[in-house]
Amino acid sequence: MTAPKKVKSTKKEKNINANKAFFDRWSKTYDSLGIRFWMRRFQVPALREIQFNSEIKILDLSCGTGELLQELYNRDKRKIKLYGLDVSGKMLEVARKKLPSQVTLVKGDVHSLPFGSEEFDYVLCTEAFHHYYSQSRAIAEMKRVLKSSGKIIIVDVNFFLPPVHWLFQKIEPGCVKINNKREVRLLFRKNGVKVIKQQRNFLFAIMTIGQKEEKEIRT
Repeated sequence: MTAPKKVKSTKKEKNINANKAFFDRWSKTYDSLGIRFWMRRFQVPALREIQFNSEIKILDLSCGTGELLQELYNRDKRKIKLYGLDVSGKMLEVARKKLPSQVTLVKGDVHSLPFGSEEFDYVLCTEAFHHYYSQSRAIAEMKRVLKSSGKIIIVDVNFFLPPVHWLFQKIEPGCVKINNKREVRLLFRKNGVKVIKQQRNFLFAIMTIGQKEEKEIRT
């Protein structure tokens, strides 16, 4: 009897599995003081861009242990509906213990979001975009679930020098690509998202904010 042939994993599957394993392992120490200090450098700029003057619905992609969601909830829990998505079940277990039941947590893939179209006022992604196997498709999904007046806010790592990026991509499990400002702008434009603001935040991060193109809103 012939043994069944092993099916080779696709690039997509390898990336997802690598990220699951990496962040599942990291979940036990992810809330350590050093990591929280680092992550705050990415989260604070995004928080400053959110208008809390009306009822809003926010999706935090790759939400990890829920630190940003907790901060958002504490800002104005009466007016915010919060959703967090992550590929790591272990990360979500930690998040669930610290967050109130009003915050919805979902295990899923950013490339195929389990939400309807035009649901959210803000779609956030902080220090995770370089892990996505198809960054273009991820932005397309962010745009799909975004309301016509909503904003996509991506804050991701950038170390200035391409050789440093190359090394980081080689040594960090699940890391796909670290982008410069121009590359992020091109990804937004390719998917019909207009960049309305882009800036470097602290030394090692770039924030890009986008909205749906006006022509797409009219149609």
